[in-house]
Amino acid sequence: MTLSDLLQERIDIIDDAVRMKKPKRVPFITVDAFWRYYDTGHKLSEALLNTKIMHDATIEFQKRYQHDGWLDIGARNPLQVTRSLGNYEYNIDDQNNVLMLKEQCCFKETDYDPFVENPIRTLWENVITRKYTLFNQDMPSEVLCNTFGKFFELDAAIKTIIQRLATECGVPPLTSVQSGPGIFTAFECLYNFLRGMKGLAVDLRRCPEKILAFGQVYHELFVKGAINSIENTAVATSSFTALTSLLNQNLVSAKQFGKFCWPHFKELTDRIVDTNNKLLILSEGTTVHITEYLQELPKGHFCVYVEMDDIFEARKRLPNLCLWGGLPLSLLARGTQQECIDHTKRVIDEVGRDGGLILCTDKFSSAPGDCKRSNLLAVAEFIQTYR
Repeated sequence: MTLSDLLQERIDIIDDAVRMKKPKRVPFITVDAFWRYYDTGHKLSEALLNTKIMHDATIEFQKRYQHDGWLDIGARNPLQVTRSLGNYEYNIDDQNNVLMLKEQCCFKETDYDPFVENPIRTLWENVITRKYTLFNQDMPSEVLCNTFGKFFELDAAIKTIIQRLATECGVPPLTSVQSGPGIFTAFECLYNFLRGMKGLAVDLRRCPEKILAFGQVYHELFVKGAINSIENTAVATSSFTALTSLLNQNLVSAKQFGKFCWPHFKELTDRIVDTNNKLLILSEGTTVHITEYLQELPKGHFCVYVEMDDIFEARKRLPNLCLWGGLPLSLLARGTQQECIDHTKRVIDEVGRDGGLILCTDKFSSAPGDCKRSNLLAVAEFIQTYR
């Protein structure tokens, strides 16, 4: 099989899985965060701050395990860019092999009203200056020029990795714009990027009306245009049209989810359906309590990450959705090769028998002890040959 044939096969089997058709074989995706760097013999600090190591480690890892796609190829933790503007909230500990990140609450409760009145000014003068300590009125032009340089360097590295994965390994990009940020609802952005879990939990009780006002302004200014830009796709050149994250549901009740998140989320999903596209929903945590909302999503367009929930139960709850997950990272770390293969076979037979399954680990692999190479190799080989 040529690389171009392999590339097309991978596009086809992922498309079949999301469309809920029985694929030639079940696709196998990596959601690795950092484990690949340990597996290829690098320190975390080396890999995250050196684009060449990022390139080579990714390609070596791909050739070893033959994944059908990648969730993250280096854009998830852009330390080179954030550090250039004075954000040192990411702390790399090579001795203990961890990357720690403080929760960053750069949007204060007092910013809601100014944001609604003048969102650009509020973000520019209040939020960005808190997040990036070097970004202020006294900032030398050299600092900003350096940041642009780091940004363009990372952007070029990501594009090169995407190209190398396709041309050297036959792996399609995950989304149409893999280096982009995805399309996130206003409430998700508050939870993930601006207020954080603690701040938003307080706001839901103190000022829910301000959250709604923020959401409407943010959606109209930053999200609606991205949703409307999704067009009908005649030929698939990537695994998904777009990606969105869904983490905020872990903070709220089903009723609150329906009030603060679902209307804007539904606008995105409706556009995906209307244009016959595919959306990856990176839904970490649990989705059990918002089952009634996810059951509204029609068949053939959506793939939902099953992280904390039981994937066999998730299949019963969400029969119309492609499920992403199924391989416990704990099993890959501590089980035997045969136990890993037996579990993989069971997931394929019971969850993906008629399509609607993309296999990956249920957690991001990040630390050296998160996975055994022999187990991952055994699973990868089994998936490639099992029909």
